[in-house]
Amino acid sequence: MPSVEASTGEESATSIEPHHRWSRSAPAPAPAAAGRIRVLVVEPRRIYATMLARHLHAGDFTVEVRHSYDGAVSDLRDLDPDVVVVCAGPHEVGLALVDRIRHVSRAAVVALDDTVLSSLLANADPGHSPEADMLGRRIRHALRRYGAADAIDAGGGGSRAVQRREIADLVIDLAAHRVYQRGTVIALTRLEFAILAALSESPGEPLTCRHLQAILWGTSHAGGRSALGVHVSNLRRKLGDDPVLPRYVRTVRGLGYCLVG
Repeated sequence: MPSVEASTGEESATSIEPHHRWSRSAPAPAPAAAGRIRVLVVEPRRIYATMLARHLHAGDFTVEVRHSYDGAVSDLRDLDPDVVVVCAGPHEVGLALVDRIRHVSRAAVVALDDTVLSSLLANADPGHSPEADMLGRRIRHALRRYGAADAIDAGGGGSRAVQRREIADLVIDLAAHRVYQRGTVIALTRLEFAILAALSESPGEPLTCRHLQAILWGTSHAGGRSALGVHVSNLRRKLGDDPVLPRYVRTVRGLGYCLVG
């Protein structure tokens, strides 16, 4: 078994001050050595963190581990990861960390729940399981989606191709604020479109309810989680989606929603 390239490092509880926040227009960091993707794993439970690091290292990722949420945030600038894998679990502090990282870092974020972690832990052969392969694909997909969003921010709008996202039988035209389903325009409200556009940035990756509320109503969260649920239900209805067996918008219990990728 190969050795694990993981380090717990010093874990400080110091928060990042506003002047440390990343600018998306800043130059991207140099790629990892030999083209390997730098992954920061944030997981307080050491057995899960060690297992996850082994699977990622076997998948040819460079891995750092932090067991403290505050320590992970304070070390983001020095570690400069390409992707942060957050084991969010059912706890609010884990969900808040996902939003916090997106606010202060250029890194893409992949949120895992305990179901995924348990399936990885059950496989004793690092990197050789459907779950490990899926995790690798999720990380690379999140990085590709992030790169497209970063190009739009840096280039002042990006290309027409980037602004038209095709997912399953949906075409989401960000420039025209229109959604097509099998060629037919679906009439959505402004908030419904905003939800779908946000989820389409990283299909398969969940967005927290808190993050979606901030997109719709700002940091005041004036609409509340129940109002968000109403808008998601209306979006599903217009797309002909079934919340029990979703084709488009899936509920991630204890976390938020994701677009089925």
